[in-house]
Amino acid sequence: MTRFVNGWALGRFDDGARQFVAVVVGDRAIPLQDDGLTAGPATLRALLDNWAYIHPRLAELAGSATPGDGVPLDVLRTLAPVEPRQILQAGANYRTHVAEIIVSSRAADDPRSDDELRRAAEQMMDERARSGSPFLFSGLPAAICGPDDDVLLPAEASQVDWEAELAVVIGAPARRVSREQAMDYVAGYTVCNDISARDLQFPAEHKALGGDWLRAKNRPTFLPTGPFLVPADQVGDHRKLEITFELNGERLQQDVPGNMLFDVPTLIAEASAATTLYPGDLILTGSPAGNGGHWKRWLRAGDVMRTAIAGLGEQRNTCVPEQ
Repeated sequence: MTRFVNGWALGRFDDGARQFVAVVVGDRAIPLQDDGLTAGPATLRALLDNWAYIHPRLAELAGSATPGDGVPLDVLRTLAPVEPRQILQAGANYRTHVAEIIVSSRAADDPRSDDELRRAAEQMMDERARSGSPFLFSGLPAAICGPDDDVLLPAEASQVDWEAELAVVIGAPARRVSREQAMDYVAGYTVCNDISARDLQFPAEHKALGGDWLRAKNRPTFLPTGPFLVPADQVGDHRKLEITFELNGERLQQDVPGNMLFDVPTLIAEASAATTLYPGDLILTGSPAGNGGHWKRWLRAGDVMRTAIAGLGEQRNTCVPEQ
């Protein structure tokens, strides 16, 4: 896949001989030297652990790069750009998605029309945004794969779904951060696709206990991430970044983060009130409407997913059966 970065970003790569972290400028990756910016290996975690100091130095490196510096991106394997300690995820956080869920899950004896259900959903969401709180759950870093890796479809699931999401990368330890200060703790953003086995998510035998997030959402390769970590100051207004998802070339999701029920500052404040956030941690901010349940279409072997966010890059993942 041809990739190009306006400004600069950070990435992780494999050249066949080693894995390394690089500053990405244009269509080239400039490897970072160990014991240069960090005391020891120049890992993403080491960079983010001292982000306030290292960020301006990376910006200087990117600004001084010449067209021939580094390695062309198209000769490298692009890896997931982050190695988080924790992943926190927001569920049902887009107005269109919540309305879609309510309409598609109507009870058989519900006499209301689709328009009436949507109006009821809008009233419910207005009240939730005014007086409620976001729904957050935890994910496992072991589910992460790269932006071009195959996604493994487990044999025991027949309703595997997609969810294109903006992911926030934390840049400093955060505990009980106020909403007003929350954006000071953002290192940058990346692209995620939260793959979910819907038929394993709410098993009848565990219905009283809620959803089975482990079996449904945390399988190997169920979280394609990347291609890059784009620093916050290279993004502009994150609320205007267009999120899209295409399946075999057909556009199925399209929205902007400005339509979230709970915005990024609120998610950071709520997450940091529940636990301590560490540099490199991911906060997935929810997915727009247009998931498999709406389209009555689930992922199959051979499907090609394209998940993109304007200014952050795109993923291209092929679905294959898990052996």
